[in-house]
Amino acid sequence: MKTVDKALSVLDQFSMENTEIGLSELSRMAGLDKAATRRLLVAMAKHGFIEQAAETRKYRLGHGFLRLARIREATVPIARAAQEVADWLVEMTNETAHISIPGSLGMTTIAHRLPNRGHVVNIVPSQTLYFHATASGLAFLAFAREETVNTVLSLSREKMTEATVTSKTELRKLIATFKAQGYSHTRNTFENDVSSIAMPFFQDSTDPAGSISLALPKNDLTDARRNELLPLLKDAVSRLETALTGL
Repeated sequence: MKTVDKALSVLDQFSMENTEIGLSELSRMAGLDKAATRRLLVAMAKHGFIEQAAETRKYRLGHGFLRLARIREATVPIARAAQEVADWLVEMTNETAHISIPGSLGMTTIAHRLPNRGHVVNIVPSQTLYFHATASGLAFLAFAREETVNTVLSLSREKMTEATVTSKTELRKLIATFKAQGYSHTRNTFENDVSSIAMPFFQDSTDPAGSISLALPKNDLTDARRNELLPLLKDAVSRLETALTGL
């Protein structure tokens, strides 16, 4: 593993649930020895990407990421546009909406909103939405290049629930079906008692830039309800693509 790969492996351990991590735990989580982990942390701290809390001596992400995030947002203001679209979609559907972009293992939520009512699906923004187990990930794969699909299907696949599909053959069948119908739909594949539908959106590459999804309590996604939601989901895709590309 190269030095950059090791550094990114260390950074990947931080999340909304783990904002500060001690050296021993961080080295264990990243699969590296303590000496190597400490060298990486010291190097990243020099450039502001890692900080050490004075009281706990634990490590956390540094201010260096804020500068890069501002540059990224100024270049491609996707997060702001995505949140506006998510807000609109919730107003129109009264269902949980979330918008995600692809990462190395799955989709990452960049915008979400919950409807103002009881009995809804909650979203954990820091949670990786695995390609094979979520409507978001499967919508992305359904419209991705064959090269991208092959890369994703070469990854190990965890069975999140009893309904999670892990077979490469079965996943290819799902991908083909979802591409033909223009959207993906899942039930109980990532979390029990949750159904989702999703569509990809594009920006300026041959792979989708991400997915827009609606998540509902399992039994709420009837055929009739899906037919009501699909036109609104398609409209949300159009709104986001227009915001990102002007087209």
